[in-house]
Amino acid sequence: MDNGYRLSVRDLVAFCFPPEDITPGGGVEDMLAGGQAHRARQGRQEGQTEIPIQHIYWLGAEELELFGRMDAFTQGEVPLVEEMKLSAWQGDAPLPEHWAQAVCYADMAAREWGAAEVRVQVSYLSIGGEVLRVFEQTLTAQELAIQVDRWLNAYLLFARRERAHQEARDASIRSLAFPYPSFRAGQRELAAQVYTAVSRKKRLFASLPTGTGKSAAVLYPALKALGEGKTTKLLYLTARNTARQSPLQALERMKAQGLRARVSVLTAKEKLCPHMTRCHPDDCPRAKGHYLRQEDAVEELLQDEALLWTDEVIMDAAQKHTLCPFELALRLTELSDVAMMDLNYAFDPFAQAKRLMNQRRKMTLLVDEAHHTVDRVRESLSGELDSAVLKPYRAAFGKQKGRKHPYYLALNRVIHELCALAAPTGDESRLTELPAALTESVTELMEQASALLAAPYGIDIGGVVEMLRLTLPFLYAAEHLAEDYGILLNAHGKDRGIALYCLLPGKEIARITKPMSGAVFFSGTLSPLPAMRQLLGGTEEDACFSLPSPFPSDNLAVVRGRVSTRYEDREISAQQVADCIVQAVRGKVGNYIAYFPSYAYLQLVLSHLSDGADLPELWIQRRDMTEEDREDFFTAFSAGTKPRLGLCVLGGLFSEGVDLPGECLIGVIVVGVGLPTPSQKLRAIQDCYGAHFGDGFGYACRIPAMQKVLQAGGRLIRSETDKGLLVLLDNRYYHREYASLLPPDWRLCGEDIAKAAKELWS
Repeated sequence: MDNGYRLSVRDLVAFCFPPEDITPGGGVEDMLAGGQAHRARQGRQEGQTEIPIQHIYWLGAEELELFGRMDAFTQGEVPLVEEMKLSAWQGDAPLPEHWAQAVCYADMAAREWGAAEVRVQVSYLSIGGEVLRVFEQTLTAQELAIQVDRWLNAYLLFARRERAHQEARDASIRSLAFPYPSFRAGQRELAAQVYTAVSRKKRLFASLPTGTGKSAAVLYPALKALGEGKTTKLLYLTARNTARQSPLQALERMKAQGLRARVSVLTAKEKLCPHMTRCHPDDCPRAKGHYLRQEDAVEELLQDEALLWTDEVIMDAAQKHTLCPFELALRLTELSDVAMMDLNYAFDPFAQAKRLMNQRRKMTLLVDEAHHTVDRVRESLSGELDSAVLKPYRAAFGKQKGRKHPYYLALNRVIHELCALAAPTGDESRLTELPAALTESVTELMEQASALLAAPYGIDIGGVVEMLRLTLPFLYAAEHLAEDYGILLNAHGKDRGIALYCLLPGKEIARITKPMSGAVFFSGTLSPLPAMRQLLGGTEEDACFSLPSPFPSDNLAVVRGRVSTRYEDREISAQQVADCIVQAVRGKVGNYIAYFPSYAYLQLVLSHLSDGADLPELWIQRRDMTEEDREDFFTAFSAGTKPRLGLCVLGGLFSEGVDLPGECLIGVIVVGVGLPTPSQKLRAIQDCYGAHFGDGFGYACRIPAMQKVLQAGGRLIRSETDKGLLVLLDNRYYHREYASLLPPDWRLCGEDIAKAAKELWS
């Protein structure tokens, strides 16, 4: 509707009947159980079920289309509209928001089919579909119309304000110039491709060298498309919080130039919550009455149009108004024009920002660091249970509440079902089907855990929350089992573990992104592009775009060393690796980082480096580094005055998403080719990829491994003036399969590290 408004019944009711407090529930556990209850109830219905309905209302001179889906509808002289809810509600009347939903559907039915009266019914169900409570009333068409018109008019006041903002935003975008003095080489071409993808509602896969200014070149054309009404919101996704720095800087520059767009950041609840506890008014003062105070904070934040709603801004507002910062951030995300968030908020069924993604057809997805997407989505769609992991939780709860408690019994049954699985041998580690008894017992455990979380009665809820964290993904995966899943069984002693492992996450990525108003997947290492397009659920209809490096090739010297870093040769090759590192850092005084395939190999080489070598100050990445430790590490290289040598893990925090331009980093040594550690899961992925794409090892192991190498090497050249030495230590860099995955602009300089360094720095 170009000039009118379009609104779902669910959103209208949420707007008019907000809750007062934050309470547990409403997540995937409710979705799973609610769907089961609906199907059970609808199977006994005589009338129609799941009926889509819409109606256009005229409110004065303005047009509004209301739409939704009725749970059940029965024709008759006085038709019946039934709204079903999974709940043990014991009140004397239905909850206002539930009754309002039923009334909206009844009003649309009366107007669409000319009924003078409608029976309106709200049914509260058990998970098995049994009707626990029924509230029914017959209302005339006039009575229905009066109520619904009142709610629509209240919403219209808000909608008009939002439209006024959008008109001002679009006017500012029309006059917006590129946020930097000029386009870098390749940025204009990328911007044209992004604009086309959004305008035509297509998917684009782009591989662009690090340092080309990807963020600005993607955001600017996407905003131009937003200003022309080709999309309604930009969702900018990253795999790491550190990757937000560049796009936020570009948006700040555009704001300074007059852009009147709302920009919000959504960060994980664990990082925002001032004191992690159960989100319940009994446990958290911010949860009690949160929604009564939230709009005052929102109104204040809306007044300053130059403001970016970053974590700091959100935390300050939440503190001032005694709000949950995460819930406030979610609300601001709904109101924003550009929302920056983690990949999980789009693809993870347990973290997804559902109010946003339900409207995804109108929105555009911009996925930075897109090479992380496959693995992140795979993990979010997989579920795993292990009897050895569950037993300590059973013991702890038994001490608290005894062994006859329903939760203890449910947990005990799951452990029993797991341990009863036959020990895997050979091919039997892959099951062809999931035992029904195990699924039933896990479902019962999830229900008992949900009930405990809603009313903890003085128990330690940490174990219960963890049980939901384990059972919900397992049940989600069980409900979606298909050929793109593997059922993996492993045994360790008398214990058993079972994983429902998603092997082809590209299907879910495609399901979410294909209907959107454009989706752009971009990265410095989204290569080889045709393969990555397949893994991300793309087809030949989706565009691929790549750019060569805009920087002089003579500024990067790449040396390959014939060293065996295979696991069985590491004891022998550690001294050789240490010698190569020493040769590299002696080429010129400055900052260097060496990246290793594992912490163990790092420590082994370190023992050889410590034997009297004249080295810069050593900074070593550890497994247990705190946020402060990581910041100190980064500061040492970005702001330090004396030379340093970092020893880090390939694919870790310091090998990508870190900007160390100029003299902050002049040399990188990559030890190995980054291959993942062999495992049962990796073998299953490799077999699946082999069946679908032909080269199972290449798609599952070699390509993601070399992406880590490219990311590490990409830390070096960040501008036209940067120079750097890149040393690749492994025999396999000479093999065609690996050498072909190196960027064509990487200048190979033989094997003599000292000679290459001398030529580079001279």
